[in-house]
Amino acid sequence: MDEAPSRKKSQGRPALSPLEKQRRLVARLHENLGELEREIEEESGHLLADDDVQRHLLLSTFLQRLTLAREAAKYEQEGLKDEAKAVRHKLNLFRPQGFTEEAWNALPDSEKRLAPGKPIMPKELELARIEIERDEELEKLRAMEQDEDEEPSDIETLRAQHGKTQVGRPGKDILGMLDKQMYTAFYKRRDLDPNPTSKAMGRPQKSYEERYAYFTSIIDHCRNEIAEGESKLNLVHLQLRYLKRLRDKANRIRLQIKTALGPTLITLKKDLSVIEDQIQLEAGLLNDYQDNYITMRDSQLQSRRTAVEKKIKAFDSLEFTADH
Repeated sequence: MDEAPSRKKSQGRPALSPLEKQRRLVARLHENLGELEREIEEESGHLLADDDVQRHLLLSTFLQRLTLAREAAKYEQEGLKDEAKAVRHKLNLFRPQGFTEEAWNALPDSEKRLAPGKPIMPKELELARIEIERDEELEKLRAMEQDEDEEPSDIETLRAQHGKTQVGRPGKDILGMLDKQMYTAFYKRRDLDPNPTSKAMGRPQKSYEERYAYFTSIIDHCRNEIAEGESKLNLVHLQLRYLKRLRDKANRIRLQIKTALGPTLITLKKDLSVIEDQIQLEAGLLNDYQDNYITMRDSQLQSRRTAVEKKIKAFDSLEFTADH
């Protein structure tokens, strides 16, 4: 019996050269670093502070936390475990981003104690570790380029080709701006007074219903624009957006915890613990997507992207129906 002719399997995407893989890795590290720096700057608030003194004090907190984180990361790199542990402990106890020294000192000691269990890794330490990795991988790239008699790659060109600012991703500032506009309108709508005191002079004040409809129109517009922008993102960039939603939510809960008491405080702390676990899980998925993106089949990319879309939809549904 004649054997059936063998069929060649689809070759898929061509394998990347080691040099090309290294270039993509360096681009990704630079982009990850930039993304994390922006997150920490937003939490710090020093870029948005209106008062010069307040801006200076918040910037002081920002820089001091980064200094401690870089010191700890340097000790880790050198294998000095005890020294690294001591500095990490200082960083964990140091006032968080968004606090001036005076505001932090005014809090009761009970609010400044570390939570039981292993502390969550500070973003500043994550940033310092990525900085070291970026420098090491960039050095490897330069050596590989020299060995292959290639011109040194321009980092900004690599980021444009392989980073998160590729075609298919709207600029971060656009989506970030829409996020801020949406949540500002959301909280203003939430805090509307149904029975405002009428002003003796000036323009007639709009009714509660008119103001509610106004802020609702802003929220709906922003949500539609965000949905349209996110529909153009690939799997990795969409997962980044979902992770940003989770991190923003965690930051809002942390702000609520600062002034909450009794049962509300207990509930908020439980909510924060749940969302921090979710952040850790989704960050792991993001790393997996980044590492395997170029080797995934189109059907795999689409199924995973659909799963992220569903998670975002479920998150938004809860976010905009829950009481804040």
